[in-house]
Amino acid sequence: MKKLINKAIKHYEYNSLLDEELCNEEFYNRYSFSFKNYKKNKYNFETFYHKLNSNPNCTHIKAKNLLFQGNEDCWKYFERTSVFWTYGHINDKWIDHLKGAYEYALYVEREDLIKLLFEKSLSYLTDQENLSNKEFKKQKVYPSTQLAHFLIEKWIGINPVKDLILKYGSGYGIYQKIIDNWDDFTKIESNYWDELCEYHLNGIGLQRGEKWENEEFLTSGLIPMELINLIKVRKKLGLDIPAINNALFDTNMSKTPVVPTGYDEDLDLKFKLIDLTIKTKKKYTFQEIEKYIKDERGSDVKIFE
Repeated sequence: MKKLINKAIKHYEYNSLLDEELCNEEFYNRYSFSFKNYKKNKYNFETFYHKLNSNPNCTHIKAKNLLFQGNEDCWKYFERTSVFWTYGHINDKWIDHLKGAYEYALYVEREDLIKLLFEKSLSYLTDQENLSNKEFKKQKVYPSTQLAHFLIEKWIGINPVKDLILKYGSGYGIYQKIIDNWDDFTKIESNYWDELCEYHLNGIGLQRGEKWENEEFLTSGLIPMELINLIKVRKKLGLDIPAINNALFDTNMSKTPVVPTGYDEDLDLKFKLIDLTIKTKKKYTFQEIEKYIKDERGSDVKIFE
């Protein structure tokens, strides 16, 4: 277990410091290139939100690195990730591809984003062309995707896509024991939680080759997000909490998110750059967006880059 954890730390370079200036430069260069294509080819600017997913070093990679390093600024980046992944998910019908956005939104308790994700999921799951597509009907779905939707239903009280998604894949898999014993976890043997931790570590892409089953937790990496979300939901509902005594929970990656994080997308330089471009179909510089935010919120406001 510890060998896999150390391998993950080395492989994903959680100790590294990311170059913010380079990150900004890369984000803007991709923005400029895409804007030119959209204008030239008369693309629908509503799909320009997809550019929010173009630089992971300013979203989930930075969030995880800061969390591992014990920097409390990480929580703002986790919420930014949930915002970017929700708005940036465009024309991608595959169920598992929304898993990360759902998990992150629950992780930082953004129910508004979860409801927006419901709309996106329903558009795919009720589309007649998809429903008659053989590949769509036989798509694989991770057990942790099913668990995420179960937990979201418990958190919010409703989930209009949970039962629709259960029609795909092979059900809850290793998590079936959680579903069957939801009202009382004392019936679950203690080694089960170790099995879930090992299952997580085996699904974060450390094995050679790109096998679907080995990439179940790529978006959360070393963070046992599915288990943290489980604990979060049970605490909210006043249910008993599993005692997980595992090496996976000995690092900073198992910390409970600090909510509210202090993040505000209206103060996010990169989000406003994309959002305003979509609304006006005009190209902007970071400096123009900074001025726009300060005109809206005051000259002394702290802009999130």
